[in-house]
Amino acid sequence: MILNLSLLLLVGIGYLLLLFATAYLTERGLLPTTLVRHPLTHVLSLAVYASAWTFYGAFGIAAESGFTFLASYLGATVTFILAPLILLPILRIARTHQLSSLADLFAFRYRSAMTGSFITLLIVIISMPLIAIQIQAFSNSLSHFDERVSSQHVALVFCLIISVFSMLFGARQASIRSRHDGLMVAIALESVVKMLALLSMAGFILFALFGGTTELTHWLNNHPEQMYRLQTLPAGNNWQILLVAFFAAAFITPHMFHLLFSENASERSLILASWVMPLLLLIMAICIPVLLWGAAKLNINTDPDFLLIHLGRALQKDWFVIAAFVGGLSASSGVIIVANVALASMLQNHLLLPVIKLPDTKRFYSWLLWMRRSLILLVMAGSYLVYLLVGNRFPLAQLGLITFIGFLQFLPGILATLYWQKASRFGFLLGLCAGMLIWFVAIFVPVLSPHLSEITPGLLDQWYWWAIISLMINALLLITGSWLVKLSADEEETAVACVLNALPRTKSSFGPDNDSIEDLQFRLTSRLGATSAQREIEAALMLLDLPMTNKLRPLDLLRLRNILENNLSGLLGPAEATALLRPQTLSGGNAFRGREIHLLEEQLESYSERLSGLAAELDKIRRYHRSTLQHLPIGVCTLNERQHILFWNQAMVDYTGIAPEAVLGLKPAELPQPWSELLSHFSQQNTTYQPALRIELKNQQYWFSLHKTDIEDGQQGCIILIEDETEHKLLANRLTHSERLTSIGRFAAGVAHEIGNPVTGIACLAQNLKLETEQPEVLDTGEAILEQTQRISRIVQSLIRFAHTGQTDHIGHLTAVSLNACIQEAIDLMRFDETRRSVKILSDLEPALYCTGDYQLLLQVLVNLLNNACDASPDHSTIRLTAKTEESWVALNIVDEGCGISPDLQERIFEPFFTTKEPGKGTGLGLALVYNIITEHCGNIEFISPADKKQKKGTQVIIQLPAWTEPDSPTGTGLE
Repeated sequence: MILNLSLLLLVGIGYLLLLFATAYLTERGLLPTTLVRHPLTHVLSLAVYASAWTFYGAFGIAAESGFTFLASYLGATVTFILAPLILLPILRIARTHQLSSLADLFAFRYRSAMTGSFITLLIVIISMPLIAIQIQAFSNSLSHFDERVSSQHVALVFCLIISVFSMLFGARQASIRSRHDGLMVAIALESVVKMLALLSMAGFILFALFGGTTELTHWLNNHPEQMYRLQTLPAGNNWQILLVAFFAAAFITPHMFHLLFSENASERSLILASWVMPLLLLIMAICIPVLLWGAAKLNINTDPDFLLIHLGRALQKDWFVIAAFVGGLSASSGVIIVANVALASMLQNHLLLPVIKLPDTKRFYSWLLWMRRSLILLVMAGSYLVYLLVGNRFPLAQLGLITFIGFLQFLPGILATLYWQKASRFGFLLGLCAGMLIWFVAIFVPVLSPHLSEITPGLLDQWYWWAIISLMINALLLITGSWLVKLSADEEETAVACVLNALPRTKSSFGPDNDSIEDLQFRLTSRLGATSAQREIEAALMLLDLPMTNKLRPLDLLRLRNILENNLSGLLGPAEATALLRPQTLSGGNAFRGREIHLLEEQLESYSERLSGLAAELDKIRRYHRSTLQHLPIGVCTLNERQHILFWNQAMVDYTGIAPEAVLGLKPAELPQPWSELLSHFSQQNTTYQPALRIELKNQQYWFSLHKTDIEDGQQGCIILIEDETEHKLLANRLTHSERLTSIGRFAAGVAHEIGNPVTGIACLAQNLKLETEQPEVLDTGEAILEQTQRISRIVQSLIRFAHTGQTDHIGHLTAVSLNACIQEAIDLMRFDETRRSVKILSDLEPALYCTGDYQLLLQVLVNLLNNACDASPDHSTIRLTAKTEESWVALNIVDEGCGISPDLQERIFEPFFTTKEPGKGTGLGLALVYNIITEHCGNIEFISPADKKQKKGTQVIIQLPAWTEPDSPTGTGLE
């Protein structure tokens, strides 16, 4: 055997340099991303659970308590098998709320920053012995190889090297939420080295020393005491509490929590770990008895904790000693590195940042980084002091029990966080304080005493009983305290979020109306300084693709605030970030954020596939109800207590043409007209119903009815329902107008009949005057009488025509009418009138326009409308006619440049005998007659005035007539 201490140290230094190189190459991006980010890499890093206590200390437990050593492997195996029930829910909560440690989790669940500080202090105290064990394992492994080695000096150098590695690759960025890929790959490599070392040593013992499984079985038959020693369990139920302790340690210890949840990129790796980790632990567990039997065959009776070193020396195999040394180095260094990083982050976020003033300097991020690196040195120094105090006094296995029983006290709180909604902060702290007090007084303090030189089996049994008692009292007081002191409203919200693995439903978190980027920058500047605050806001705005302006909508401000909070959670911790951005939510040390309904909806959409059980069923109900509201045939608009719009369904989009993204977070008064006036006025009124309000949209008249209901007497806002009554209103107007026309038509027919006969007689007498006298005066009087009787006859004929147009049997068989020819004839007739020649009539018609109707009646309609347009138009103005086919209709538009029709007169223009012309120039029956003819043609006529909105003049007449749809070529009156 040529191996000496110097060569062994060179191997150790070379291995540490390999870890440095691996981490460096990873951070530089020189290793394949698929390898670095592969879920298996993360799973292998989780094998850091097999610390020096498992690599070395398991042999001590196996030698003294037999198969009890399996508790450390079986406990962790149960943890990973139950990953869907324990690990995945914690991962979802941690990723959703930017939680990076156990202190963050409890501070979030129980809505208290002080709780996070208290948990951090406890975890640091409990973790010191755990790190000290790793230091002791490494230093003692060298002293067992060469007794001349000073364990304390070796431990000091080892702590310095590991501290440098932790600072370089565990604190590279200011944000604690950033992934440390170099650290992860290095830890995964350590796990592989550790596994290969253990397998190679066990394989050599099995096949080289024993000669295979058959020879091993034969040796065990000849030495039954070896199997009997393993199978004999210690008195009492010690193995049961050990199983529970290691179950908790697999995810509660700071290094395991950090790797499981802070460095985890996806749930896929935890699902993979649920079977890979049990397999790895099983392989490691199988190696322990084989190596122990090899030591028994070689009659090695030295310290069982460092059995592997003595095995290598007894076998005279240098590689065996190197494998034992490097495997132990991997197991020790991995735990120390990750624990240092995790503890330093907790100390920074929960103990230092809440009480110190942050510097207003451009090097703020570097300052944070060096603070964390300094804390890594501080944690390492504290662990080294604990090693000096208790190291080398007790075996590794016994020291490890102190730490694992301490971490066991957090188990009731974790389970309550995940599965008991009624757990309160008072109950949690009461149970935890009681359990920790028992652990501290009964277990931890006696070990620190210099008078205790040996941990006897009797003392170990007491420890196991104290562990059971402390755990039971912890759980009992948690239940009792939660029953005595109920949860606050804030605790209930986060309790629901944790129990259902969902997001909390909080009250609206829209800030005050004057909340702006300047307000956010002012809050950040008070803690970060102006430069760092400006940098954080600009980075968040760039991520959201928003401009740097104070004109942001409330919803955009909400998103900006949440992005800032998430980013600052990585720098300062969740509690400090919330204290900066949401000071109004702090109460009695509580410091956690609320979410707005819009962000809830967005995140629930992305989380829907991850929900299961009751959460999934509730999400289905939510989706069903939301879909129902979205597809209602009436508009739904929901306002919160600050009058901000929270919901805007599809019917509202159809009515207004405004997408939900453009209105959510706005106030009704900030909407475009006419909706701003309509909704803001109605939302502030005491009335709950407003029937048929008329508004104008795109040059058309619409009527809407509004309903309103308050939510909890208006304390939580209101719901406004908007129903389009336009069709009902138009139909009602048409029915009313038709009934009026029918009654007037009957009256007109009777009047025409009664007036017609006397007028005819008067006309005959007036004509006879020409034959009876030649007196000029009498003849002039007769001409005047005859002229007036002709006027009366025209009025009577108009009455008769008006009366007949109300009868559906008046129009015979409808044929195809060439609208081009009909319009041209009407224009020609207008040009024959000398008084109309000063008005220019232009037409822009599609070729070959055919509608279904009666040519003469449609000609009468056009002449009547053109007459009115000419009467209303000033000299040298223009009347424009356009016509085109729109699906199954022919649309005709007549636009003049006259004075228009005042709004108060527009509703009366189709009434019989209503006219705005001077007396003697109009009967008031023209438009009524036009309306009846268009109606009988199953068409529609509409007046829009003013036609020119800018100059507020002109009138537009829109006529829709059924297009000719017969397959044969049109034949009928007016065809060209």
